[in-house]
Amino acid sequence: MKKDTFVCNICGYESLKWLGRCPNCKTWDSMKEVKKEKEVHPSQRVRPALIGEEEEGEDRIVLGMEEMDRVLGGGLTRGSSILLGGDPGIGKTTLCFEIASRIMEINLSCLYVSGEESMRQLASRRKRLNLKHLFFVLTTNNLEDVIEATDERDYDLVIIDSIQSIYNPRIPSVPGSLAQLKDVSIRLINHFKKKDIAHILIGHVTKEGQIAGPKLIEHMVDTVLYFEGEKVFPYRILRAIKNRYGPVDEIGIFQMTKEGLVSVKNPSDYFISDKVGENSGSALFPHISGSRPILLEIQTITPRTNFPIPKRVALGYDVNRLYILTAVLEKTSNLSFFERDIYVNVAGGIKVTEPAADLPLVVSLISSLKDLRIGRDVAFFGEVGLTGEIRRVLYSENRLKECERMGIRKVFCPRGVEKPKGLEIVSIDSLRELYERLRSL
Repeated sequence: MKKDTFVCNICGYESLKWLGRCPNCKTWDSMKEVKKEKEVHPSQRVRPALIGEEEEGEDRIVLGMEEMDRVLGGGLTRGSSILLGGDPGIGKTTLCFEIASRIMEINLSCLYVSGEESMRQLASRRKRLNLKHLFFVLTTNNLEDVIEATDERDYDLVIIDSIQSIYNPRIPSVPGSLAQLKDVSIRLINHFKKKDIAHILIGHVTKEGQIAGPKLIEHMVDTVLYFEGEKVFPYRILRAIKNRYGPVDEIGIFQMTKEGLVSVKNPSDYFISDKVGENSGSALFPHISGSRPILLEIQTITPRTNFPIPKRVALGYDVNRLYILTAVLEKTSNLSFFERDIYVNVAGGIKVTEPAADLPLVVSLISSLKDLRIGRDVAFFGEVGLTGEIRRVLYSENRLKECERMGIRKVFCPRGVEKPKGLEIVSIDSLRELYERLRSL
């Protein structure tokens, strides 16, 4: 017979006896007794089955929200578990309201569980967003209420807002504690998956921008999404960090309007300013995010420094990579940066990690140092080696198609790239050759 255990309501540490001080988090009087649940009868236990006996393939729900469907990999998979995180006020609830309305629009059912807002507040939000279709709403913080509601009626999607606000009354700890988060997440995910209900768990984030709670939650779910963006700007970026049913690092661009979130069909227009190329220190770069090519602008300024050690600052780009490329450029092209600070910015708030951004960054450095104006109809992509050679990168064809669609006439890239119609391809082998060609623009 299993004995009752004592669980720390701060860190979740378990013990067979009561302890005055938790050995793990060193907190006094935090061990609370937890009753063990009844054992499952052998006839009710899950038995193994051959994989061929189950229904094959993925049953997806196409929401009709282009950017959301793209990030999810083609639509919402039935029975999938999604964890959605983002800063307070960024628009997580607004996004989920849009999803719930779309689910009802295609004759499916959705339950929105709110543990933070009252029914009056939710009704006011729905009216402000001018949503066309009604959906079921449950305002509660009790885990048992959520399970009972989904047992009484079949839903295709359940949205929990937020997972930190739901608690299990059997565990003597406050909502949002590690013990509560572990128990609530495990029970909800297992319950929804047994009933083949797709579910979205909205999660709070910490000061560092990570989803609050143990990493166990992120490991259990199928998809982890982050909703990013500055509140003062109308655009939001939905990024997939983990996705078992689609590509990772896929992004979706939304615009925040009075009527809610609207998918941005042409994000390259957002990331490129009207005055790109008019000033020095700017270079266009066809970036690949997931399966989508987006034209970005890399900006650089190199003012003279008044200090013995110059500054190297990069927003949206790896500063260590900046150090390497600066050293390679100094060695191969006889350019000097030891008396200059370097400030790099990837316009639009996108974080670029792929090596194809090496060449446009080098071009922006040269352009800023020598006061060269590249122009709006020129783009660059390619990896730069330590010896100054320009190396080939993946997805060259997709990059060139995006450049052609955006009106780019000339593209600097490594040799071996197939030349499409309508674009002038400038193949280069080294940084020295690049420098000579830039001076002739």
